[in-house]
Amino acid sequence: MPTTRPFGKFRFVVEIDGLSLAHFQSVSGLSHEIEVLAQQEGGVNDRMHKLPGQGSYPNVVLKVGYIDNRLLEGWHFGYSKAPGGVGRKNGSIVMLDDAGQEKARWNFTRAWPVKWEGPELDASQSQIMVESVEIAHEGITRG
Repeated sequence: MPTTRPFGKFRFVVEIDGLSLAHFQSVSGLSHEIEVLAQQEGGVNDRMHKLPGQGSYPNVVLKVGYIDNRLLEGWHFGYSKAPGGVGRKNGSIVMLDDAGQEKARWNFTRAWPVKWEGPELDASQSQIMVESVEIAHEGITRG
């Protein structure tokens, strides 16, 4: 029987090429959009026809507390120097329930890092440093 209680949005794991990467602060970009094409018809002056166009997926943005691990940074800069050598990667965003069991999975394919952003340094703040990587991909499917 499906649960009727909403899941907390703070329990998730990101996997890239089968490697589980935990402790992400946030994931955004899980969406799909279909372009709307307006078509005018002669003699019909009160409206325009709306037709479906090309579908598109925005980039996925991963934010994580900055630690002494250069995995995301290394993927981005390695790809910028030698895209063929590093290659594209498949991955998943996995939503977990309170017991840590998988409840939903979104798989993205042929991903590559288009932007890496290091932590913001500010001596007047006492927050955790965060790095982010923006990932372009060729589609998301529900697993």
